[in-house]
Amino acid sequence: MKYDINHEFVSITSQTATHRIILIHGWGADSDDLLTIGEKIAEKINFNFEVISLRAPGLHPSGQGRQWYRLYPHDWAGAETEVNKLLGTFKKFDTDQIALRKTILLGFSQGAAMAIDAGFKLNFGLIVACSGYPHPGWIPGGECPPLILSHGLFDEVVPIDASRIIYEKVKSKSSKFCELLEFDGSHQIDSNLINFISSNISNIF
Repeated sequence: MKYDINHEFVSITSQTATHRIILIHGWGADSDDLLTIGEKIAEKINFNFEVISLRAPGLHPSGQGRQWYRLYPHDWAGAETEVNKLLGTFKKFDTDQIALRKTILLGFSQGAAMAIDAGFKLNFGLIVACSGYPHPGWIPGGECPPLILSHGLFDEVVPIDASRIIYEKVKSKSSKFCELLEFDGSHQIDSNLINFISSNISNIF
């Protein structure tokens, strides 16, 4: 399946897919980084998933991997520009065959920040933000998608308070499914996350 979108991507496609997983990698990673997570979610949940993993447009300063916008110093204006581009890409995925409300959007770290900012402007079935943070001034809209936050208690890259702030803001605005999973770990994706998504998906989709 081909898509006319703003971003390069890698995918695991299915002509008969009824649901979709969109993955947004972190700072310094690339589009293949989260594919295994997407595959595991698809295997665990009894839906026919297409998996799409987007590639950030910018080259990481190290020359290896990609970035959605510059960090250290933080380019928040660049972040806003990239969020708007991502919105355009997401809207192209909202089709009669697979609507956004049948789509899981999962991001890690900088990718989670992008997922939170862009994803909350649209009608996703579920947003999963791992080790993420809110962009400055971020406020969830009135129609918040269901949300799962996952963050390590000992994360030295993005402190866990960042996810706690997101959680409190969303809970104050929305009665939809919203959970914060705090786990004994650092800047990583919790091994129990996929089981949690699977066990709660019937309450979400």
